[in-house]
Amino acid sequence: MSPPERGSRPAGNQAASHQSTVVRDDTHSTAPSDKPQKSFVRRHCTVATLRQDTLSQMKRRREASRRMEQLDCGCRDPWGCDCSQPPLSQKMIDAGRDAALHLLDTGMVPMVKFEVLQALWRRGGEDRELAELLHHLADGEVS
Repeated sequence: MSPPERGSRPAGNQAASHQSTVVRDDTHSTAPSDKPQKSFVRRHCTVATLRQDTLSQMKRRREASRRMEQLDCGCRDPWGCDCSQPPLSQKMIDAGRDAALHLLDTGMVPMVKFEVLQALWRRGGEDRELAELLHHLADGEVS
């Protein structure tokens, strides 16, 4: 076999060889040994498929969500869907108020969820005053 024939490949297989390579390492010896026999498959992929930066991850996530079946609420991606979140209970509103008061006592400015702040304002009285104070201290920003 001549050197040019050894290194040549058909044109159709060149693109596939850049995608991934499967390497088998099957070690089965007939001689007795203390080492366990190993059999595994190792994949070597191109750099493009191994990218783990945030942009590549989000792109893969978006492409996967397009392939998913649509949920009952109309969303495609369950990760970003807040449609099935239960409404705030009175305990959750009280917990938000108590946490905000505790943080104010320590000298910090709490970032309260918009829904909790809105519910406190609707209650009236001292809760409304607290909601207005929190809104003022956070310069109108809510979490």
